[in-house]
Amino acid sequence: MKYTELPNKTALVIHGGNNQIIVDSRDLAKEFGRDHKNVLQTLDDLLADGTISRLESKPSDYYKRGKEYRCYELNKAGFLKAMPFMGGRKSREGQRRLVDAFLEQESKLERQSKEREKFAYQIARLSGKDSRAILTEVIQKFIVYATRQSSGSADRYYCIITKLAYQALISSQPKASSIRELLTAIQLSHLSTIELTAAQALDDGMQSGVAYKVIYQRLKSILNGFSGFKTALLEG
Repeated sequence: MKYTELPNKTALVIHGGNNQIIVDSRDLAKEFGRDHKNVLQTLDDLLADGTISRLESKPSDYYKRGKEYRCYELNKAGFLKAMPFMGGRKSREGQRRLVDAFLEQESKLERQSKEREKFAYQIARLSGKDSRAILTEVIQKFIVYATRQSSGSADRYYCIITKLAYQALISSQPKASSIRELLTAIQLSHLSTIELTAAQALDDGMQSGVAYKVIYQRLKSILNGFSGFKTALLEG
């Protein structure tokens, strides 16, 4: 749990697991100019009559001068429902400050989320290029391998295997050159796994001296096993 002090001095708490913003009942007391015990009584009443649900609040404890005291942590829904019942000598100011703090913190978390998503996408793109380069190199070796075994159309394997790899991931395909630009970070990660698996299957077959046609059929079977990765490609 991480405490974040906002510029307006309203302290909010961010839970690490899902970055949920919460407000502590002690902060409600401070912002509304009320004794904490009175805020607790109000929250007890709101919980008892169902105005605030158990999913919108969480009982907690804190220590002060060696003694244990109780408090509540409220998520956004619980906090917004509780505010009209808080009263206190700073009611309007408390509501304004807390709402502003929530909105500011939500905006900050949204920006951070977008930055993380963008970074993850860039990493996945770089990783995808690496896996693509590896598969391309192995396919080129496989073309030579098949040609030596009297294949009359071995040069077609580059396009054929590339298409197989994409088909293991997506159901409908635009031009191969633009597929990567349309994939999400997760899809790119899955594609990287598929391409590396394909490269390994081709390399293992060649190392074992298996006939190129058998290697290709094994590859098709392996890639068909990635049906769990199958997803729609979102265009535009």
